[in-house]
Amino acid sequence: MKSKNKSTKIFIISGPSGVGKTTVARGVLEKLPFLKTTVTYTTRTQRLGKKEDKTIIHVNQSEFRKKIKTGDFIEWALVHGNLYGTNAKNLKNQLAKNNLLMNIDVQGALQIKKKMPRQTRLIFLKTKTIQELIQRIERREKMPPAVLALRLKNARREMALAHQYDYIVLNEKNQINRTITQVVSLIRQELDS
Repeated sequence: MKSKNKSTKIFIISGPSGVGKTTVARGVLEKLPFLKTTVTYTTRTQRLGKKEDKTIIHVNQSEFRKKIKTGDFIEWALVHGNLYGTNAKNLKNQLAKNNLLMNIDVQGALQIKKKMPRQTRLIFLKTKTIQELIQRIERREKMPPAVLALRLKNARREMALAHQYDYIVLNEKNQINRTITQVVSLIRQELDS
């Protein structure tokens, strides 16, 4: 779905922890299989039984820091105590021939938008209330109170940056298919413009 006269685009889905980013991204990729994903490096431990929407390479802190120093990342950020970064070479190679869908944190999304503003479209997912977000985070996985507090602090900071996004999409409780359809529609609209 790449026209000869149009450049490829990067669509980035972000939002606070527990908002449904991975579920929405997987749903969008099913409906728009021509979109490609990128390679993410992280120091986070691997989540057992969780199906990701992208290729994730788990590395230790020192290996990640070496990659920062050698410029391997187009963006990187410290998120909930773990480092995450997108491989620059992979992104550029993919983008040369494909439109991309990324599911990354707000810090990384804004870094890419700053570096590639004409090609990047940011889509922020949010819940109706902070209470709904808290319930989703608590339901998703058991975590110590300090970790939950950090995620909620980060969620408030991320929601305060939503105004810098091109689109804000409400991911209502029990309405995941509607959210996916809305994101697919936004992407199609952007590709047709």
